[in-house]
Order: sequence, then C-alpha cells, then structure tokens
Amino acid sequence: MKIKFFVKLRRMKNPLNSMFPWILIIAVLCLASFLVWGVNHPSELAINSEKSTESSSTFSLKEPANILFLGVSGDGSRGALLTDSIFLAHLNFNQKKISIISFPRDLWVQVPHTSQNEKINALYSLSNKNRTNFIKATSYNLIQEKIEVITGLKINYVIIFDLQGVGKVIDALGGINIWLDKEMVDPRLTNPHDSSEIFDLSPGWHYLDGATAIKFVRTRYAPSGDFYRIDNQHIIIAALREKINQLSNVWNLMTWFKIWQSMSNHYIANLDFNTLWELFNLFKNIKSNQIQYLSLTNRPPDNLLISSAIEGIYNNATTSVYILLPKEGFENYQKIQEYIKNAIND
Repeated sequence: MKIKFFVKLRRMKNPLNSMFPWILIIAVLCLASFLVWGVNHPSELAINSEKSTESSSTFSLKEPANILFLGVSGDGSRGALLTDSIFLAHLNFNQKKISIISFPRDLWVQVPHTSQNEKINALYSLSNKNRTNFIKATSYNLIQEKIEVITGLKINYVIIFDLQGVGKVIDALGGINIWLDKEMVDPRLTNPHDSSEIFDLSPGWHYLDGATAIKFVRTRYAPSGDFYRIDNQHIIIAALREKINQLSNVWNLMTWFKIWQSMSNHYIANLDFNTLWELFNLFKNIKSNQIQYLSLTNRPPDNLLISSAIEGIYNNATTSVYILLPKEGFENYQKIQEYIKNAIND
C-alpha cells in the first residue's frame, strides 16, 4: 500500500529532537535475527553484559521466564540512554501463553538504594553515568530491580536495543504491514522520505519500511499521549511477529546472517547462546491468540495510575513536569502486582 503524506499547517508544540521513543522487538525477532547463523559462529555471539555469567542455565518449561526489553534512542540523540520504551515479556510455555506488559516512561519512582526520585525511563541512564556510547552502557541493575519491585516478578533476562537497530532490522525483514483504524497525523514529525511533508497515514493497510516504522512508533500526537504510542508499539510488535512467521520457513542461512548483521552493535543482552536457541524453538510454536498485551495506564477499566505534576528544571527554568503515580500512592505497587498476577494466570 502506498503511504499518503500531505502538509497540514499546525502549531509546532514540541521540538523534533525530543525524547525519541521506539519499539522493542519481542523475543521472536531478537532470537530469530541471529540464532541460526550463530550455530556455526558461537564466538561471534559474545554477550555484552556485566551479568552474562549469571545466565548460563538453560530455560525450563516448568517455570515461566521474564525478559525485560528496553528501547533507547541511542548515540547522537538527546537523552540517548533514556528508556522511552519499556516492556516485560512473561513467557509461560507450560500454559502456551506470553504476556507483554508495557510501562509508561513517565512513571515516577524512587531510585533503588537512594532517596532520589526520577522518572522510570532515567534509571538505565543513571546506571551508566560515565558511559558515552550505547554499546558500552552495559549496566541495567537499577531499572531491572525497579521493574521487579513494581511487578513482583523476577527478571531472568534483559535485552536492550537502540533506535538505529530497529530501522535496520525492519528493512532487513523487507518491511512490515500494519492496519490503521484511524488517520495518524503528527505535525511535529515529517515524512521520512520528504522533509517538506508532515507525517500523515490514512486509515487502512500500510507498508512500513524501517524509517517510516520509527516515525510510526515515535508519535504521541493524540489525547492519550504516551499511551497512544504504547498502543502503536503493540501494533508493530504484532506485525513483526507475523512477518517472521511468513518468511522464516523459506529463509536460507544468508538471510538469517543479513538480519543478524543488521543488529550488530545495536543491542545488549545477557542471554547465552544455548538459552537463546531454546527460547526460539519454544517461541516459534506460540500462536497470535496466545499472546496478550497489557499496559499500566491511567485509563479505564483498570485505572492503575493517576496523572500528576512536580516542579522541575527545563532549559534552565523552573517548569511543571508531568508524571504518573500508582493510584494507591507513590511507590505503592500492590494493585499493579495484583493486576499483573491475575492477567498472566487467567
């Protein structure tokens, strides 16, 4: 389908280079992207994590596994190490069920082991204060610990992607197809192939290349703001899984190698090769109706969070900063844990 772009004159509310969100590729993509080639080149799959030695045990069908996915804008962007996309994949292969849980970047939390408070998307950056580029930012203990506290779930593995890697992987897959119920317009973004045109997608089917997919998941130009972006990220995840299912049976070794190459220097993970291979072989048998998408939001029917504001410094001036808090109160995650437990066990 041809993507429609046209110019609409609207007030520019935010700068183009604001915190760039993007999607997290769920296990089916990250595993399928480089496992097959790694069979004959295991030394190339060196794990880029300070915790790699802790993940040598193989995956067990008896116990669920939890994988934390973090998305950062990456080198050359403002807020390069802010995790503006945060997902937890709860994998229960005994029940043949996967739950993808999304966390809003504006959730206000206490930094573990300190009296400092920050938005949750700043924790990964705080863990890597002295790191100047993404591939060397291998510490993620603060955000891992905080997600464990919020959910009550033990995180087994962590996978982190940067923005450039997302576009490269989607292009290596040959693009993806998505369906839109409503028009998507964002005057703060431009057509990735023509900077004179505003980003605009009409309702219906669309083919997205890597550059357009990144624009798609960056936009939050809607009344629901960041939650709108999270919903769009779920659309991309589903489209990626569908594309993998369509093509994986006909791909040859060189195709897998090309996809793996596209991810080089764009991910950090603490999974060893044997665990990756086991997860891939288990995951490929999961059907679409066995995957559920959950979000912590301030919207009905769950209303787990509430919107609030605090004073902060922006461009050397004091301003009001938007935050989200648990409905039961700051750092009170009991209802959130109950919601997640009921959802993943239903």
